[in-house]
Amino acid sequence: MNEFEKKELRQDMELMEKYLSYYLREPEYGSTAGKILRDMKMSRGKRLRPRLLLMASRYGENYQTVRKRLCRLGALVELIHMASLVHDDIVDDAPLRRGLPTTQARYGKDMAVYAGDLILSRIVQSLFRDGFMKLGACFGDTVEAMCLGELGQMQCRGREDVTVSQYMRNIYGKTAALCRLACIAGAVESGCGEEVVRQLEELGVNFGYMFQIRDDLLDFVSNTVKEGKPTQADFREGIYTLPVIYALQDQKIRPGIIRLIHMAKEECFGSREEEELKALVIEGGGIRRASEDMESCAKRAMQAIENLPDHGVSKVFRELLVL
Repeated sequence: MNEFEKKELRQDMELMEKYLSYYLREPEYGSTAGKILRDMKMSRGKRLRPRLLLMASRYGENYQTVRKRLCRLGALVELIHMASLVHDDIVDDAPLRRGLPTTQARYGKDMAVYAGDLILSRIVQSLFRDGFMKLGACFGDTVEAMCLGELGQMQCRGREDVTVSQYMRNIYGKTAALCRLACIAGAVESGCGEEVVRQLEELGVNFGYMFQIRDDLLDFVSNTVKEGKPTQADFREGIYTLPVIYALQDQKIRPGIIRLIHMAKEECFGSREEEELKALVIEGGGIRRASEDMESCAKRAMQAIENLPDHGVSKVFRELLVL
């Protein structure tokens, strides 16, 4: 992208933030609801999904004439993400997110459930009122996939026989589906042709897969605490990510990991066990094989970019895929 195009993207992201603030406005009544929504405005995330949407829209011939609508759509996609995090924190009983108290920790689980539902209701209102119903089915499909991904993960919780295909199906719902929606929504609203929409869909899905696998690898290759959660939080909760799933397939390594699984279930899993788990996952090829899968997703996303029309935004997409 040239400097002018980068400036346009910054301007669009700023307008998207204004729409996001509008959607998180205080209701006419209900002081607690107003406080919750104000807190959500303060909790700024990466805004990755609206950025994907706005970048995807650059390939459309109508981009300039529908810029405001695209910014509004970007806010709606981010709202889905925000509502899902509120509900996830209830299920996980999470006290913190991005270093700040979660909605459920501050206001209680009941309030948090309805706060998440309130956000979803405003998405539905906007889809109808602002003329986005051609994307309504895609929004609905995405929320359904997200719910199924979380339900699938819950069904796999604590299971030592969870498969790679189950993991991939779950992370499609948890992460990839919303990235897919962002790319499709930006492409459709800006007037992209059918083949361009298909390539952007492929890009969004594989970017989402890559993003989630990379996040799961961080537990084993970084000491950085993620989102205020303790290290190996997923393993402690019985959620076995791709590196662990692959390591469990090594019959020499499997007994050691099974022993650690039982220790985690008995809440006897400390820093020494964390280091042992990391060593076993590395020895069992879990890091290597998960990294290979991540690279395969990145290559598929990169191929989708190569199939798109030549545009300055393609370079920015490529930068997102650098591992």
